[in-house]
Amino acid sequence: MKRLIKILWCTGLIITILSTTACENTTADSPSFSPLPTHQNTIETVSIYTIDTDTMTLVPVKIKKGKEAITPAYITSLVEDSLDDETIRVYSVVQEDNCVFLSFYAKGKPLVNCSKKMENLILDCFANSLLDNLDSCSKIVFRSEDKAYKSENYSFKKNEVYTSE
Repeated sequence: MKRLIKILWCTGLIITILSTTACENTTADSPSFSPLPTHQNTIETVSIYTIDTDTMTLVPVKIKKGKEAITPAYITSLVEDSLDDETIRVYSVVQEDNCVFLSFYAKGKPLVNCSKKMENLILDCFANSLLDNLDSCSKIVFRSEDKAYKSENYSFKKNEVYTSE
């Protein structure tokens, strides 16, 4: 019987402790919850154009900007890499005043082994990417190894502007 009284007494004590702590006003002591602040994306990107070969269209893409300055050579290298075609190789890229002169190797795309549609897409990728990213550029001239551009589909004079803003 003493054992039953001890169990009942302990149970009553536990119930009393639990009921008094559960009923206390804990709002002042409890931590307040607030949403975490959203961090703005601090990653710098560069927008260039590439080719969707399934639909044969230009596609704008954002690429993480490296530590390099935004120059004609940097933008050209990003486009060249995004096209992922080792037969498209840039011979040189030079900016004079507001014009960028981009020259391709004569034995690769877009000058040889390239359909008219694909050649247009390749040239537009480079031209649009340069014009969109360089405030100092308003004209693009394409060449073949620093000479006049002559492909299977097109022929441009040495300083003929392909596109301008």
